[in-house]
Amino acid sequence: MQESADFDYEALWQTAFQGALSKHGVDHSETNNQDPAYQEALREAFGFFLLTCYAASIRESRATPWCRLEGLDAARLVAMETLKLHPHNARSMVEQDLIWALQSELYRFTLPEAAQNVCRQALNAAGLATCLGEAPSA
Repeated sequence: MQESADFDYEALWQTAFQGALSKHGVDHSETNNQDPAYQEALREAFGFFLLTCYAASIRESRATPWCRLEGLDAARLVAMETLKLHPHNARSMVEQDLIWALQSELYRFTLPEAAQNVCRQALNAAGLATCLGEAPSA
């Protein structure tokens, strides 16, 4: 994926991370890297982050002036094509549906280095380096 100068990976990661912490009832000021709720929040944040970065990569190659593929619409387009969905059904898919539907594509997708750098420290600290395809740190 070509890294767009205006794509703010840091802001995207912080939004995903803070939202997942809140959803799982984890207080950011009292995080414990080994707390199962914290680790689940990190996994969830990473899934959304990965999906959004994937959608951005698809948008860069397939958007047109008449179909800009904003937000997760690019991922919904791939889901529509891959699963032979009606456009209405694809456009109604929420993030978790898209993560499930596009699991194969997301598994093969490599985050740009800049995107990996913004989430690597949090994932490594919680023993979740495998999310980035890296060996766990010893």
